[in-house]
Amino acid sequence: MIRSVLIVVILGLVAACSGVKLGYNSADKVLAWRLDDWFDLSDGLRQPARDRLHRVLAWHRREELPRYADILRSAERRLVDPAPLRAAELLALQQQVTGRLQVLGGRVADEFADVLVQFGPAQRRRLLARLDENNDEFREDYVDADAGAVRKRRIDRMVDRYQFWLGRLSPEQRIHLEQWVDARGTDAAWRLSLRQDRQRVFVGIVDEAARGKSSPQTALRLRAFFADLEAPSAPPVRARHEEGDQARAQLTADLFNMATPAQRDKARERLLRLAEDCLALAGQGAAS
Repeated sequence: MIRSVLIVVILGLVAACSGVKLGYNSADKVLAWRLDDWFDLSDGLRQPARDRLHRVLAWHRREELPRYADILRSAERRLVDPAPLRAAELLALQQQVTGRLQVLGGRVADEFADVLVQFGPAQRRRLLARLDENNDEFREDYVDADAGAVRKRRIDRMVDRYQFWLGRLSPEQRIHLEQWVDARGTDAAWRLSLRQDRQRVFVGIVDEAARGKSSPQTALRLRAFFADLEAPSAPPVRARHEEGDQARAQLTADLFNMATPAQRDKARERLLRLAEDCLALAGQGAAS
């Protein structure tokens, strides 16, 4: 989906610190390809979609990257303090990130609504096909897979994530992470069901837009849809969302509190370099 594709590229760049600038500067080409791949854009839609994509990226570079830098520098300053990290502090930090994602979702909704109302059967078919492919991959990897393979995949993914910030985990940190994974088990079937529910809502927005909904109406529905991804309105979903956030924040606090001085220094260096890259990219946008 449009917002998901944008976030994968824009925020996924943080996964490779040394390549943030290169990745961000090529995001327009990557995203244009992904949009076409997901929606099979016709000649009449391709250029308008790219124009709006360029506007979103220019706005994001100019307005949002300095805010990301502020968040990153705030996190770095906290790591200077030797006091133990608390899950509540990490949840507050995550709330700031969530707020920025909600702003991004609103901007994407406003920019792309008038493209969405021009979608036809070809765009709907391609979207459904891509959603089915993604769901099949998720089902194969997490729902139908051997329990041991799923456990390993989850642990490997989380180890990679934390080692990006801390470097090689100690045996004690790894054991703690594995115990956390085992204690929580897997909720893959529920996650797949939630994915499919949200996909049906999005396809419904596409269908309503094609049936003659105006761009402002479509933008409002998209805004509500994107906002719900970050802060679910349905009580059962919201409760599980918040419980997962709390559990992950506690795990992160535990691993950082177990960190060696060298690991904390590495995390601080990562945060500072990412903040510097965000500001440099924002400055490039201002100069262009």
